Amino acid sequence: MAAPSALKKVKAAKAAEVCEHFDLPKESRPHLTPNATPREFLDALAAAGQLGTAIRFLAHALPPREAIWWGSLCVKQASSGSLPPAETAALKAAVVWVLDPTDENRAAAKAPGEAAGIATPAGGLATAVTWTGGTLAPRQPKLPPVVPGPYMPAKAVMGAVLLASAKAAPTPVREAQRAFVDLGLGVAEGRTSWPNVKPRTAGKTWGY
Repeated sequence: MAAPSALKKVKAAKAAEVCEHFDLPKESRPHLTPNATPREFLDALAAAGQLGTAIRFLAHALPPREAIWWGSLCVKQASSGSLPPAETAALKAAVVWVLDPTDENRAAAKAPGEAAGIATPAGGLATAVTWTGGTLAPRQPKLPPVVPGPYMPAKAVMGAVLLASAKAAPTPVREAQRAFVDLGLGVAEGRTSWPNVKPRTAGKTWGY
């Protein structure tokens, strides 16, 4: 049997490095051996059916751009391409930033993210984009900016993907989560990446 493909997009050498940044469920801790690589840990979680933990892990293991791209694939799959207008706009804003991660596109995701709301998967992804930079509060004279923490985007992506799995009806949640973990592995391995294009017009996102 061929060895599992390397997770080229994951910088951490050990799974424990990633698990430091989110609450690891008690039932998942026996799978986190001291020397387990991210791939070994994910494979153990998948084999044990602990797909929610695998989603949490992937959201924190991937760099923000890859994580948000993965989230957009999950949201699109869960919604079968049909979302309310506000959520469609939020998803487009997130994907526009993935395709062209400028600070202008980051800032432009704020309004659609707020309109859709962080309690929606698409709104969560647009919020994740806004948390990749900038400040969390208006700048104040003589005070340093309130910079988002480095794992705030991961938290938003994690919530978005888990919520999308619950909204994927009639697909059962566990089946949706397994599909989302497979999508995440594809992104982590470098097999599933965004198209090498930049939007030439506002909202042009090649299928999003």
